[in-house]
Amino acid sequence: MTLLESTKKLGRPCATDALETRNRLVREARASFATIGYDATTNRTVAAAAGITTGAIYHYFPSKLDMYVAAFEEVQTMVTEAVIKAAAPCETLVDKFAAIIDALANVSKNDPSLVGFVVGVAAEARRHPELSDAIRPLRKDWAMFMQQLCEEAVARGEVGSQMSARTLQDLFDVMISGLARFSYVINDHERDENVIEGLKRFVAAAVS
Repeated sequence: MTLLESTKKLGRPCATDALETRNRLVREARASFATIGYDATTNRTVAAAAGITTGAIYHYFPSKLDMYVAAFEEVQTMVTEAVIKAAAPCETLVDKFAAIIDALANVSKNDPSLVGFVVGVAAEARRHPELSDAIRPLRKDWAMFMQQLCEEAVARGEVGSQMSARTLQDLFDVMISGLARFSYVINDHERDENVIEGLKRFVAAAVS
């Protein structure tokens, strides 16, 4: 074994530990942003929850803003990948919408802090313009996916001739964001499932 190979082998556990620590910080930060908000969240509380010193947190995130952006990016990636995978086998708008909200429900079920974080994003962005500027580019994959979905549905004639793709996309955004807020505020699994099934039937009836 060469000296270079030995050095790389010895360094690998540190890199792994660093990645695990960073991921833990992002999860704890997201949970804190979701429960007490951006202003009340501090590096000290996040570091303590993640099991590291306050000083060590700066090795991973120079500022709380960077930590929020990392949390937002992780959520966007997680959600977008889940809905793209869920919708891919479906052929109609109705089936795609049903698959999308089922996928969102499953993601939220696996991580309860996710819904609280997502629900709070709009308000935090209004209060802190620097947050809005920082996360805006990270929304593009979700926006492009929804735009394509709606444009293809309109092109196939699945909605009325007076419905534009832009309006259809806005309606879906309203329903999805409204569902997230309802789920977070009500915190009742049975009612949540009933609303999801109701939305599926509503969309199916609207485009049939």
